[in-house]
Amino acid sequence: MLERPDMDSGHPLRKLFRSALEYGFRLNPTDKEGVADYIEEQILCEFINLDNLYRIKDAEGRSLEDMADMLSEGDILLNAQSFDREFQVHKHIGDYTLFMLGMFPSALCGRKGKELLLGSIVVPGASLSELYILQGRHSYRIASEFTNRELFMELSMNFQKYRAVIEIVKTYIDALRNSEFLKAKKIIGGTG
Repeated sequence: MLERPDMDSGHPLRKLFRSALEYGFRLNPTDKEGVADYIEEQILCEFINLDNLYRIKDAEGRSLEDMADMLSEGDILLNAQSFDREFQVHKHIGDYTLFMLGMFPSALCGRKGKELLLGSIVVPGASLSELYILQGRHSYRIASEFTNRELFMELSMNFQKYRAVIEIVKTYIDALRNSEFLKAKKIIGGTG
């Protein structure tokens, strides 16, 4: 159910991500096998391409950026046409929230989101970052019910730890002033 990224293992950006992740995991070690590979392949290598960052689309083919709209699209009782679609949307939401909070938290400043419904809990008045944390954890927990239970439960339970690892990756890459990353940062941050 997990697709491999299009980015070749020898690609310079992938090598950069790998080095930055190794550094991040030295500062925030984990004994959970596969987490570093997952973050490299499924999050960093995937989301450097904006089409992948906004891959969840509605029935009309419009890319969804608002979390409430994504949740509606991934609910089998609302818009999801299959359980695989529900899994793919919740995996994406977990990955998306982790990526945005770790790599581009300033892109969330000033953005408004609709109120989110987490199970039966409405979270009004929370910051978008707080909502992203709650929903990212919740979506990974849902994804764990479909496949890769240990991996997705680990990402859910230690969401903040892996956010910190991705923040270190961002700092590491920023310090190197990598031109491809800086170009993506400008576009995602809304200044490009």
